[in-house]
Amino acid sequence: MQRKLDKPFKSIEDQVQILNERGLLFLDQEADKKKLQDYGYYEIINGYKTHFLNNAENDEEGYQNHINFQHIFDLYNLDKKIRLDMRYSLDDFEQSFKQNLAYVISRDISEDQNEYTKKLHYNTGNSRRGKFQNDRDYLIKKCFNRTLKSNFNPYKYYRDEHNNIPPWIMVKNLTFGQTIYWFKLSKPNIRRNVISRMLRLNTNPAILNQINKQLKITELFGDLLNLYLDYRNLSSHGGRIYNHRSVNHRIRHYSPLIYNNPDILKESKADFRRGKLRSSVGTVFQTLRLFMNSDPYVNLYARLEVDISDYLKKYPNEFEFLMDEMELHNTLIEYELKKSFSV
Repeated sequence: MQRKLDKPFKSIEDQVQILNERGLLFLDQEADKKKLQDYGYYEIINGYKTHFLNNAENDEEGYQNHINFQHIFDLYNLDKKIRLDMRYSLDDFEQSFKQNLAYVISRDISEDQNEYTKKLHYNTGNSRRGKFQNDRDYLIKKCFNRTLKSNFNPYKYYRDEHNNIPPWIMVKNLTFGQTIYWFKLSKPNIRRNVISRMLRLNTNPAILNQINKQLKITELFGDLLNLYLDYRNLSSHGGRIYNHRSVNHRIRHYSPLIYNNPDILKESKADFRRGKLRSSVGTVFQTLRLFMNSDPYVNLYARLEVDISDYLKKYPNEFEFLMDEMELHNTLIEYELKKSFSV
């Protein structure tokens, strides 16, 4: 006997009828049906309806007056564009991070694969169950050894022609997450040198070590890597991103390097404790200003400003809504959009 499910299949016609009964308008029903068919009720409606409902906790209370399907679909499309913007920018950051790590490993340990892959250069990390004993075991066996044996180029070419796969080639085979593993399991001097190369501090690792206790730079850098990985993965797998907040990968450590800093995040320590600007599109955007490579920040600014502007041309009354949801207040994006829309 087939069991009764609480979310049974509904035809496109059924879906439209449900939405009609809840007061959602359809300006072009046939075209809107096609959008539901192509992209899915769950993705469009369940993903983006909350802002348009009379009661965000109860669909049965229906939609606000004059809200139409196209409006919801436009927010869905804006979010899709923001995902692409975020992916484009964080791809640049990932590449920059990989090359800085590879540079420091090569310079401070060795470019020789037989040397820089030795256990002695890495911390043990956490214990694991199953195939890998600990994090270091995972790094060496899963990340390093698999690449060293790979028959794909450029790894095969470097192995056959040069009898060595140097760090700047090794990183090409690693995911962003695996590269973060490599960084976090490296000894403190390696991590400090990578941070010093990447941040706009104009300081050397020795000075960084002295000011780290006050500014919590190394903790912040680790938090930002986790935050960027979260948004990078979300943008790659189609998750809703414009109002995303990560609980597990938000910024955990208050640092005066970014907070209460008019050039980065103006929020105070009290705001930080209330959870403001610890995980949002705005948090990612503004913290990218910290880095020597300005391309991720500049490109994200340019793309977000255009995409949000296009949406606001149709729905100018949603300016504050978008700034709140993305935490883009007190940013260059808000400043430029205010000029354009006379807010």
